[in-house]
Amino acid sequence: MGQGKKLLTASSPIEDYVKWGNTWPDAPFIRHLTLGNMEVLLVNTPEAHREVLQTHCYSFRKPDILYRLVGEIIGRGLLFTEGEEHKKQRRILAGLFSASSIKRMLPIFHEKARSLTKFLEQGLDENRRVTFEAVDAFSKMTIDVVGVTVLGVELGNLSASDKKMDFLKCYHRLFNQSPLGALIGFVNIYVPVRKWLPIEANLGFIRANADLRRMVSTCVRERVQEIEGKQRRQQAEGKAKGGDVDGDGGRDLLTMMVEERRNFKKEDELTEEDMVNHLLTFLAAGHETTASAMTWAAYILATKPGVQDKIRAEISAVLATSANAEPDLAEIERLHYLNNFCREVLRLFSPAISSYREAVSDMTICGTFVPKGTAMLIVPAVTSLARASWGDDVGEFVPERWDLLESPGSKNPYAVGAFMHGPRVCIAKHFSLVEFKALLIDAVRSFRFLPGPQLEALAGRLPAVDNPALAFRPKGGLHIALEKI
Repeated sequence: MGQGKKLLTASSPIEDYVKWGNTWPDAPFIRHLTLGNMEVLLVNTPEAHREVLQTHCYSFRKPDILYRLVGEIIGRGLLFTEGEEHKKQRRILAGLFSASSIKRMLPIFHEKARSLTKFLEQGLDENRRVTFEAVDAFSKMTIDVVGVTVLGVELGNLSASDKKMDFLKCYHRLFNQSPLGALIGFVNIYVPVRKWLPIEANLGFIRANADLRRMVSTCVRERVQEIEGKQRRQQAEGKAKGGDVDGDGGRDLLTMMVEERRNFKKEDELTEEDMVNHLLTFLAAGHETTASAMTWAAYILATKPGVQDKIRAEISAVLATSANAEPDLAEIERLHYLNNFCREVLRLFSPAISSYREAVSDMTICGTFVPKGTAMLIVPAVTSLARASWGDDVGEFVPERWDLLESPGSKNPYAVGAFMHGPRVCIAKHFSLVEFKALLIDAVRSFRFLPGPQLEALAGRLPAVDNPALAFRPKGGLHIALEKI
């Protein structure tokens, strides 16, 4: 069992890793054994993270255990390409997340934020208060956001009861497993039992994955047929080749993918299977991570009224001199305290729990010999909760720490790894941060966040979190009280 049983029964999926890191803060790696006595090196110091993720990035590959951890859900998209193929795919996809593309998507972020406000207002009592379950509500909002921005489809989770494509139901099945299902998922990382275990806790997971791929494949096939049909009609009418077939800049990523195929050589062209895999990655990562971040942001807002007051005052000050009802991209970037707030949320509550790498050759990193085939474990919380980088108040929520020049953590980019680093840094990092801020802006302007009975009962303690889990979030959900402003 190695450390497997201890990790599985810890109070959170990051507890022991963070404890090890703070026990041996100067060790670049912490060697431990897990199920089957598999040897794993936990990447510990910021310098070791820089060497693994930046300097020697392509000297590592994504191992089979990582695919068994998340690959079944997100497909073999950009996350699992290697070497020159990864560089090529990243170049092809980079334009999808450019500043101009994000600027076009900002109105969608604002629109879906307003949809959540309307959704929550339906439950207001005579005191203009409502208590809502944050994980569920934010998951509905973020899946609706990615439905429009990624697929160009209105999924209607905040408004419709009868949905043509119920992505959220599939993701709920995948991310909210029974204790037995979670145990199967943990064991499957090290021993591939998923394919042959004929029990419902496993079969339901497999069916949900199959349904996700089927729905995304249908979207891709229909969009390709639609756009290629328009192209043929344009050519028949003698119109010039090129430009946006839709005429609106292709606001969703799928449309832009199909459009961009015309701009690459035949050997570089994205196939329909390529697009399905990339979209599965964007759908899963794009909605689940933002929903988790929003949930923890709501927890902080509800338990620290002074923080939400500062955010609300900053938003009001910026909009007071604006010609817009809602802040544009430049105005969002001017919200300095909100930016620090978001960075601190992602430092304390990184939605991504872990990632793996495997050495493809012998090498020496930070004075440590790393043989070919060595498994590396990267846990963002290890550096973002390291006392050596952040001080004795490492576990406290302090947005102002990002302005303190004497804080080693705030100056070292490798001291926080919510989006990873190096050539494999999350390609949608800017997209995610702008979405996160836009959703928070509408929420703070519309409601005052209050603890509610669940958080009052905790008396300042953090809510229990799922373990094992694919994302860092409260166990059984998180109930927050709101008061309409």
